Amino acid sequence: MLTFDDGYRSFSEAVLPILREEGVKATLAVVTSFLERPPPDLPPMMSWDQVREADRSGLVEIASHSHDLHRYVASNPYRDTDPAVTTRLYRVGEKRYEDRDEYWSRIRKDLRTSRRILGERLGHDVSFLAWPYGEHTAVARRIAAEEGFTATLGLDGVPAAPGDLSGGYLPRVMVYRGSGIDGKSVRWLFDPRPTVRAAQADLDEVYDPDPAMFRLRLELLKDRILRLGATDVFLQGCPDPGGDGFFRAVWFMNHQVAVRADVWSMAAHLFSRAGLRVWIRAPVMNLSWEWEKHPEWRIPAGEKGAGKSPAPWYRRLSPDLEGARRAAVDFFSDIAVYLPIRGILFDDDAFMLEGERLRGSGNGSPEAKSAAIRGMIEEIKAAVLAWRPNCLFARNLYAPAVERDALHPGFSQDFGRFLSDYDLTVVMAYARMEGRREDAGAWTESLARRAIRKWIPPPGRESEPPPVLLKLQAYDWSEEAWVPAEELREQVRGARRAMVNGLGIYPVLPASGPVPDGLLGGKAAGTSERYPYPE
Repeated sequence: MLTFDDGYRSFSEAVLPILREEGVKATLAVVTSFLERPPPDLPPMMSWDQVREADRSGLVEIASHSHDLHRYVASNPYRDTDPAVTTRLYRVGEKRYEDRDEYWSRIRKDLRTSRRILGERLGHDVSFLAWPYGEHTAVARRIAAEEGFTATLGLDGVPAAPGDLSGGYLPRVMVYRGSGIDGKSVRWLFDPRPTVRAAQADLDEVYDPDPAMFRLRLELLKDRILRLGATDVFLQGCPDPGGDGFFRAVWFMNHQVAVRADVWSMAAHLFSRAGLRVWIRAPVMNLSWEWEKHPEWRIPAGEKGAGKSPAPWYRRLSPDLEGARRAAVDFFSDIAVYLPIRGILFDDDAFMLEGERLRGSGNGSPEAKSAAIRGMIEEIKAAVLAWRPNCLFARNLYAPAVERDALHPGFSQDFGRFLSDYDLTVVMAYARMEGRREDAGAWTESLARRAIRKWIPPPGRESEPPPVLLKLQAYDWSEEAWVPAEELREQVRGARRAMVNGLGIYPVLPASGPVPDGLLGGKAAGTSERYPYPE
């Protein structure tokens, strides 16, 4: 299925003659406001006569590309912008976000206007809608169906599957000028999974109530991240100024907990403009504000005695309780609604220790606890995907879970399950926290090799690296000192010897102690050693 968006005059002058010559059919999605009032900064648009000619050709089906949603709108108090369909518009003059009803009304009015104009100009109704920029939400798709569109088209970069059309939605793949069409295979259509080299940063370390000073500190942090060789940023979502893991506020607009400052979106835009992919790092079970309000949702205190694990270091909700699950879903739904996220990194609070039991069922088996945590996160993922269909998901994993062949009873975490459940598994390769200071490089290599052995690539993606990232510890919290540069380099060399190229580092500050520039990049900082595979 060939589709062409926007309604440029080149379709009529160049594409339509080829379609006629080859006898090939296509769909043309037009932005009705562009045809009514051609924007001066775009290539020449088709006239309505040319659109009608294409419509009558018998080869072209005309679709809507919205009326006035093919644009970016203000998405935060700092006047950053995002696609109109997936953004809760920020009303700068009123200093507020549009509410749910206003969003629904804006989308509905636009789609209704586009469909009405097309019907009047063509003399018949149109059935298809191509979302501007391929961006859409579950709410927007429902509104489109209510307004008479039988199917909508996205831009997900994945092939359509049987049943997609009957479900009312078709994904598409963008083809660019110069795309390397190669033989009969369609693999050229799909980009390989990008390498992730991540810097994990806390806004606590750079925030300042003075906007100018805050921007300056963010710029310094961005420059530091780029010098490390990072491609991605795991950006803190909840302030933790006391370092005790007790969250009483967040860095973004939401309806669940206090907002310390609505700055996450602005920071994400600043990093994105520098070419960095931005993920939010957020808690799953350690929703401290709910933990305070609902003692009945808390995980009961673990059993004491010989052989039992130490006291937990997070205040967590029991994942088998409906109230706790609903609170988590609501929290992450707000993240999806208000933030321009590339992905979500579920933090390291999603675990249960030996001796702990689920509050609802009373079950203390590692299998039951792992299943309850997984069920909670799957509900969260579904809620996020309703607003951000292309959102990626990663989860922090404790290193001992990789070193075990099956479910680790001390954390109720299963590395093999993580590999199938998440787009990226972030292994906390914190050598010093695991007591491996003296052999950090060898331990990291062993950890990486075990991770690779457990990865079974899906058909057609055998050449891609495993979706695993080893996150290194840059600071020794017990000694309150930075980890020496050579120790970090040795860990990087260990990972590379095991052919693992996904690396991360935490924490990263504008001046991150002795962490060497280029640590995550194409060669080890201060050496000539390069990856043994093409970059």
